[in-house]
Amino acid sequence: MSARYDKLSVGSSVEWYTPPEIFDALRLTFDLDVCAPPGGLPWIPAERSFSRADDGLAQEWHGRVWMNPPYGLQIRPWMQKLARHGDGITLVHARTDTAWFREATAAATAICFIAGRVRFVRGATMSSKGPGSPVSNVLLAFGQTCAVALIEANLGPTLLIPGGLRPDGYDHPRKS
Repeated sequence: MSARYDKLSVGSSVEWYTPPEIFDALRLTFDLDVCAPPGGLPWIPAERSFSRADDGLAQEWHGRVWMNPPYGLQIRPWMQKLARHGDGITLVHARTDTAWFREATAAATAICFIAGRVRFVRGATMSSKGPGSPVSNVLLAFGQTCAVALIEANLGPTLLIPGGLRPDGYDHPRKS
């Protein structure tokens, strides 16, 4: 872990919200934000949201999903649930060295390597000023509509993932 990462994370909020610019570029409306702060955020175009108190992972998901999941060891079940759901977009670290990332990208319809660093809105200050994320981020799309939105958003190089690539034991029905 770099000193810069330590400096940014120590003593700060663990809540890092997706900046409005991502949603402006995607031009999508989501039915559900599954990892929202209580009451949601005004710039996230989701009709409904689940907060930590709602335990979005335990809830039934419907429609198009937006997900900026809890990062760390608990990320894998969130990614697996979105892959099984098959309709949504998630913003995650580009952690190509991890099993959860390889599984998720193999199950996704498209991946966008965001150009530059995301300037998250910090929950403690509700500001996105300051340095961008110390780690590269990607958007993963599940489903055809979400994949097209990633391509058209022009947030960075976007690749379509060919169907049929599934790690052993990673089952989900791909939805178009």
